[in-house]
Amino acid sequence: ITATDTKGNKDSKMLLLERKNIQQNLSQAFTSLNPSSTQVRTNDNAVALIIGVSDYKRTSAKAIYADKDARTFYDYALLKLGISEENIKELINENADETEMLLAAQTWLTRSVKQDQTDVYVFFAGHGLASEDGQSMYLLPYDGSPELLDRTAILRDELFSDIASANPRSVTVFLDTCYSGSNRGSEMLIADARPILLKAKDTSVPEGFTVFTAAAGDETAKSLQEAKHGLFSYFLMKGMEGDADTNGDKQITAGELHTYVKTNVVQQSSGTQTPELQGDENRVLVRFQ
Repeated sequence: ITATDTKGNKDSKMLLLERKNIQQNLSQAFTSLNPSSTQVRTNDNAVALIIGVSDYKRTSAKAIYADKDARTFYDYALLKLGISEENIKELINENADETEMLLAAQTWLTRSVKQDQTDVYVFFAGHGLASEDGQSMYLLPYDGSPELLDRTAILRDELFSDIASANPRSVTVFLDTCYSGSNRGSEMLIADARPILLKAKDTSVPEGFTVFTAAAGDETAKSLQEAKHGLFSYFLMKGMEGDADTNGDKQITAGELHTYVKTNVVQQSSGTQTPELQGDENRVLVRFQ
């Protein structure tokens, strides 16, 4: 630095500045979920069954954040799907055992549904597993055993059949699970499981059902560590906030929501997790005021 006064006198001084090492932020930031961000129309003819199991009784492999996903989805059922609180049933961890899940599907829903009038929503976050031949897909309750699927787990087709028997107007199912035998981390549900992951076969869904699935049959449904949620669940709920309303018509269809979720999940998983949609992609799920 050189300074000169009005008489032309000069003085110089050398300064050395050293910048400290910059700490690199290697993780991406994700905004917090906010179910109350926008107002929606209420749906008095709708019920929701919400199930989340993270800690299991008969396997040490956790479904990381599955219970948190379910508790958070409760708020989205209330504030984004417009379902009244008295029409929502929530089963978390030990409360989501086989008996309670079956009672909820066979008794609670049957008594809650008005035939051809009620829209049913089901959210499940937790472990799933396919049979060895890939023909059958199971949802694992809290007390289910991966080694005894046909005796202790919930067959997905039978769950759908129980719901359909109530004759609702529509059924929308969100499944943040996979059937490959791996959990949201890197553990296998069965300790001595084969190194090749199980692949669930493609199956149809009943008429009137729209089913969102977190991953393809041979893929693993992952967690999003930075957001402390399941990868599928986070973008499902973020999309319901309004991010999936790409055409700005103040409503979100199943197709719009699936496109938003699939785009983001594929990107964040580097192409290793691909959400799927079966059913009516034109069904309107969220209606903003």
